Amino acid sequence: MASDAQNMPWELAGRIVEHGRRMGLPLIAACADISSARPVQLADGTPVSALFEFTHDAGAYWAQGDFALRNAIVSVARHLAEPFYYDQGRIRSWRPLRIEPQIEREAMQRSYRVESAIVAPVHLPAGVIGAVVWASTAPGLDIDALFEREASVLHPLALRFIATCNAGPDASTDIVQHKLTRREVQCLKLAAAGKTDGEIGTILGLSVPTIRFHMRRASSRLGENGRLRTVQRAVALGFARPN
Repeated sequence: MASDAQNMPWELAGRIVEHGRRMGLPLIAACADISSARPVQLADGTPVSALFEFTHDAGAYWAQGDFALRNAIVSVARHLAEPFYYDQGRIRSWRPLRIEPQIEREAMQRSYRVESAIVAPVHLPAGVIGAVVWASTAPGLDIDALFEREASVLHPLALRFIATCNAGPDASTDIVQHKLTRREVQCLKLAAAGKTDGEIGTILGLSVPTIRFHMRRASSRLGENGRLRTVQRAVALGFARPN
C-alpha cells in the first residue's frame, strides 16, 4: 500500500500531462502550496512542480521564493475555488469577476509568453491553496470553448493531485469528530469575527470568565493551544468564518 501511495502522484501527473496534450495545452505548471517558500516535495525529494514541463522562460519557477507574491494567476487563485482561464492577458471564468486593475495589468504582461491557459485552483483544509495550470504558447486557441468543455474534468483531477501531494507518504488523512457545544461554537464564531472576550460576553449575555471557559474547552476539543490557533483551526474545519 505504501508504494502505491508513493506512486499515486506520478500516476496523476501522467494523467494531467495526457489531458494537456489532448486539449492543445501541453505546458503544465503546478504548485501544491502557494504559502510555502519551500516547494512541496514527494517522498523521494522531487519537488511537485518539477514533475511537469512549463515554458523555457519560467525556469525552475518553484524555487523562486517570491513567485507566488507577484503572479497575477496566483493572485486570482487565492480568491477562487473554481476553475478560470487566461487568454492573451484576460482572465475569465464561468461567472463575472471583479479583478483589481493592478492584477489585470500584471496579467497583460503575459509572463513566460503564455498565450492561453486553464487554471484549476485547489483549496484544502487548514488554508492550503494549490493549483494546476494547463497552458499553451501557441496563438489562436479557442480557449473559451475549451474551458466550457474541459473545466469540469480538469478541476477534480487537479484536486486529487494536489490533495495527494499534500497528504504525505501514505496519502492518508486522519478524520476525527470534534464534539463542540453550541455555546463553544458561538464563541468561536464571534472570536473569528474579531470580537474580544469582553465583546463576546456582552453579545451573549455571559461573563468574561465564562467566555474564557468556553474558549478553553473549545481549544481542548480541537487539540489546539491558545486563542489564535484555536480560532484558526475552527475556521479551517468550518465551525466559523473569519468575517
